Amino acid sequence: MRIPQFTAPGWIRRLTGIRADRRGNVAMMFALAAPVVALIVGFGIDLTRHQVARSAAQDSIDSSALAAAASGTSDIDELTELVNAYLAANVDPKQINTGYTVDVRYENETELNVSLKGDIDAYFGGLFGMSKLPVNVSAVAQRGTADAVELALVLDNTWSMSDSAGDGQTRIQALKAAARTLTDALMLKDDGRVKIGVVPYAEYVNVGTGNRGQTWVSVPADYSTTSNPSPRVCETRTTRSVCTGGVRGTCTRYNDGVPEQYACWTTPQTCTTQTVAPYEYCTGGGNPTTTNYRWYGCVRSRNSGSLRLNDSLPETPYVGFLGTSQRCLNPILPLNETKATVTSTIDALVVNVGSYRPNTHIPSGLIWGVNVLSPTAPFTDGRAYSVGNTAPRKILVLMTDGENTLRFQASDGQHLALSSNATTAASQLTQTNRDVSDICVYAKSQGIEIYTVALAVDSATARTMLQNCATDADHYFDAADSASLVQSFADIAASINAVRLVK
Repeated sequence: MRIPQFTAPGWIRRLTGIRADRRGNVAMMFALAAPVVALIVGFGIDLTRHQVARSAAQDSIDSSALAAAASGTSDIDELTELVNAYLAANVDPKQINTGYTVDVRYENETELNVSLKGDIDAYFGGLFGMSKLPVNVSAVAQRGTADAVELALVLDNTWSMSDSAGDGQTRIQALKAAARTLTDALMLKDDGRVKIGVVPYAEYVNVGTGNRGQTWVSVPADYSTTSNPSPRVCETRTTRSVCTGGVRGTCTRYNDGVPEQYACWTTPQTCTTQTVAPYEYCTGGGNPTTTNYRWYGCVRSRNSGSLRLNDSLPETPYVGFLGTSQRCLNPILPLNETKATVTSTIDALVVNVGSYRPNTHIPSGLIWGVNVLSPTAPFTDGRAYSVGNTAPRKILVLMTDGENTLRFQASDGQHLALSSNATTAASQLTQTNRDVSDICVYAKSQGIEIYTVALAVDSATARTMLQNCATDADHYFDAADSASLVQSFADIAASINAVRLVK
């Protein structure tokens, strides 16, 4: 049986023909468009390479600007050399053509502006008249504090600072150089952004005699006493003490940890009472003696409750005491925005006045560092505490070259020598060290950032006290000599004065 053949209708046959024709047209169109598509894809690869190269160049120029700015130098040739050296070591020639140019400018004593101009080869761009694609990047690194800074330099100028720090310098000379290094790095301009106060401390602090009339200090009036000598009385004697033998030599004593040599009898003399020819022996007589008592700016610690450990109740005054000679050294400089004033105060530091060679009471220096930063009396130059914020940033730098050698007397706020009894002295020293720790805890609770610097401190207890006082481990510095002391202050300045990109 034959199966009849199916014959498609005419309209279906015509449609099939049209589809066959269209396939031919598409193939022809694709063949014509393929080169254009390839060029577009290729140029897209060029653009991707360009973006990668530009990103890498921006990273390198950012890092070079930060590295050069962090160097501390202001010499434009040295800055340019640092930038070029960094770029030479970090720019990948596979990403950017050699022969790029670099421009370095140092502006306003704070901003380092670095720019790079270069290019990459375009693999496909040449077909569009673009054989190279430009790679131009720039960065601005700013030196200087990001926020307003109020800083108190609490500096040890006790007698032990007259000892050697190595390199032919005394410790006080090394401290002056170190403190100037920090000041130079922070006070780039006298624009009020950075204010520095200086608190020299020894047995007591000197708040300045010009503050005598302030409500926060109570000072009695200066006065004089005159003593009349006893009447002159003479008598005839026929005996006298006669000493023979003995050996004169050299003995050693310690003042604030500094050894001092003096002449002494290393072997005692033998003394006897001998009969001699009669002679006249007189006592008394002479002229009246006047003794003057006046205020030199020295104040004791506040002795009411725990007020010696904080700046609360500013209406409770410090007590200034009178003396026949000075018992405190350089006066405090409250927060000041003028670099020349700060540096002249540092340069004027002394470790003794006449025969007065002071010992060490760290708590009194520390609490006056807090007072300098405090917004309330005694000094009101500091802005309000800003716990958790950065404006202003309040910083205290405590430097010492030894441990405490004095104790606080609660009855009147005096700072007295430790007991000659070893057990009692150890207890008294523990309390003085505890006062240091309590003041540090209080300062940090008010948002004050604390750096501590130990210079040639032998006592492990004292070093631990300073480590615990600091804000954290990175805020503690252990300096062995003058060079490391200067470096410690430079590192503190770098930490405070963090370099940052602003563009």
